[in-house]
Amino acid sequence: MFMKKFIVSIQYFVKHHIQNAGLFIGLSFATFVAIASIGFLAGHIERDSLHRHAKLDSLQSLSVVRSNLERELNKSLFQLSALAAYISVNPDIAEEGFNIFTRNLLRQKSHIISIGAAPDMVVKYVYPYEENKAALGLDYRQTGDYRDLAFLAKARGEQVTAGPLMSVQGKEVLIARTPVYLAEDNGTKSAGSFWGIISGLIDVNELFEGTGIDHQDYNISIRGRDGMGADGDVFHGDKISFIDDNVRLSVSVPGGSWQIVASPKVRLNKEPSEIVLIRLISLFLCLSVLTFAVFRLRYLQERDAEKKKLEVALLDAEKANRAKSEFLANMSHELRTPLNAIIGFSDLISSVTENTDRKDKVSEYAVDINQSGHHLLQIINEILDLSKVESGNFTTTIETVYIQDIAEQTLRMVRNSIAKGELETHNSISDDLPAIQSDERMVKQIFLNLLSNAIKFTPEGGEIMLSADVEKDGRVKIVLKDTGVGMSEAELVIALEAFGQTDSYLVRRQQGTGLGLPLVKAFVELLDGDFHIQSQVGVGTEIAMIFPVE
Repeated sequence: MFMKKFIVSIQYFVKHHIQNAGLFIGLSFATFVAIASIGFLAGHIERDSLHRHAKLDSLQSLSVVRSNLERELNKSLFQLSALAAYISVNPDIAEEGFNIFTRNLLRQKSHIISIGAAPDMVVKYVYPYEENKAALGLDYRQTGDYRDLAFLAKARGEQVTAGPLMSVQGKEVLIARTPVYLAEDNGTKSAGSFWGIISGLIDVNELFEGTGIDHQDYNISIRGRDGMGADGDVFHGDKISFIDDNVRLSVSVPGGSWQIVASPKVRLNKEPSEIVLIRLISLFLCLSVLTFAVFRLRYLQERDAEKKKLEVALLDAEKANRAKSEFLANMSHELRTPLNAIIGFSDLISSVTENTDRKDKVSEYAVDINQSGHHLLQIINEILDLSKVESGNFTTTIETVYIQDIAEQTLRMVRNSIAKGELETHNSISDDLPAIQSDERMVKQIFLNLLSNAIKFTPEGGEIMLSADVEKDGRVKIVLKDTGVGMSEAELVIALEAFGQTDSYLVRRQQGTGLGLPLVKAFVELLDGDFHIQSQVGVGTEIAMIFPVE
């Protein structure tokens, strides 16, 4: 009666209080969202407006920088083109003529720091001479660092650039290659034939001066080394600028492009005072709702915790009561059977001793008494062993254990039961299986329990197979397989519980405490091993145990 009232009280609590808590959370959340939405909507609109203005301003500034960069770069490239045009009509130019024309060309404002001419891909002329004379005789066809760019210019028939990169003189330079083609027939070469390559080194720092790249409001970053655009490396500024949502523009360079981006040096979030006031009011209201909700939910959680404690207490009480009842029912039968046998056969012996004609039965009765006593002792030992393991008081004696010897010993111990059940056994455990460091008594008990179970639950004519091998990690794996009645998944869960016995007729017709498998699993885990079991009704059961060598 008390238990029934207790369950009804819990159901009422769940039905009313938990539902009310959910409703309260929903209302609190809706109120919080509504206030926050109204409070931040105006600020969001204003922020979008400021963001659009900032984008337009950065786009305007970046457009100016791009225009200046293209202008300054084209100015230097135009000078190289002028030299190429001069050589195309004077292909037999001498060194003195090259120096005079180049010197006059570079008197104009230019970012070019050196020029070289390579007829037939071999450098023959350089200016200024002293700083660049080491390059004379350089064959672009044989030099890997220069070959690709030179042949790219020849293949395209137009200027191409590479870099920026660091020059021998320690300056960051841009390399420009311009192909030269004859303007008219010249000896063996016809008009339009390839003459060679004009190369120029452009000082990048001088190129950037006056372009606005050092903007007072924006950090300008550039990527696209070797004219690779968005796929090229960043060679000026910060890589992070390209990750953020900043304005980007492309700068045309011979043979490709650069990409420039402008990120604000100072990010301002200035908002009108009215928006600030609305946000403060909405923040105050949200905090008020949040505070009230937190205190209310804490109260509900504490009450819910009490409810859960009551539920757990009820479940534990019911489980303990059920386990006690099942245990007593099983033990009353298991203990009464051997005790009745012992008492009965003892009475028979007493009566037989008075009758000399039936003394030949004494030996048979003594055997039955002995078997019943051993059975009773086994039941008590299993209960005590499992109790010790669960309480952590079971001690182990580590020694060298040979699995093959244990298997042979235990098979001999149960040979009478195997013969009685007309079963076939197959022991394929190799004699050279490595020894393990473990508790020999526990390992032997494991084998005995598993073989006893296999014998009990395998019909006549069935098979029991033992095998073992070494895993890749060096551990020893032992497998015991039978062709017994098997178990379903649900029955397997019950069988692995202490005192658990399934409802299957084929299983329950056998005597036992239900401690065999749980005790084996506990022993294997106590020895740092792994225990696995698979079973199928009508097919049989396979148990695998993996033991560490050490």
